Amino acid sequence: MPKPSQYAIFVVDDASDSRLIGRVLKRENFRVLEFVRGESAIKKALSSAPSMFILEAAPAQGNGLLLCDRIRRTPALYFIPVMFVSHRKNEADKVAGLEAGADDYIGKPFGERELVARVRASLRRCYELTQPTLFQFGEVELNSNTVTVTVKGEAVDTTPIEFRLLEYFARNPGRTFSRDHLLKVIRSNLGDVKPRMVDVYVKKIRRKIEIDEKNPKYLRTVRGLGYCFHLPHMPATLFRS
Repeated sequence: MPKPSQYAIFVVDDASDSRLIGRVLKRENFRVLEFVRGESAIKKALSSAPSMFILEAAPAQGNGLLLCDRIRRTPALYFIPVMFVSHRKNEADKVAGLEAGADDYIGKPFGERELVARVRASLRRCYELTQPTLFQFGEVELNSNTVTVTVKGEAVDTTPIEFRLLEYFARNPGRTFSRDHLLKVIRSNLGDVKPRMVDVYVKKIRRKIEIDEKNPKYLRTVRGLGYCFHLPHMPATLFRS
């Protein structure tokens, strides 16, 4: 992993909390830029992309969830990891952050060592990923460069989480993954978010790519274990829909 000084982190939060997070990360030699307004952070990011965003879900100015969603829907910023460090910290808030596209979510007040460890982990996961590529299976095409999915040549809307899960499955055909593992794939370190949330995302993905979501051709359930991405030429004796 590169040295911390090679990473630029944008912190978007109320002034006092932004300065606190900044002090912690600067002590570890990360380069930190602090913003009170999300619009200013986006404008700067589009001219000089950061390595990571750290956001407050409910700052005094703006809406952190909407800002995260905007980041995830901006192609130039899509793959940049996003972490919430927020006063809102119950399960519903964390799930909302995850749904908006966050990679991690820490409640305030936070432990400084935990914050640094999670920042390092998110950066490591993001920048150790393989390069974007194109996947085609049947009438489905997944393009990691443009972050798009098409079925029969028609664009299909996917959320950041749905896209990330589908891409991971496509990169690993034939492998079975547990729900706990898949939560980590979508970069959730949210210990109190139930693994069954994965079922919800899988159901949504099936609805978008399968001809018959009740009898899926690609995204199969492996009884008692989790999910597996199946390609037509692979044996399917272990699977059920």
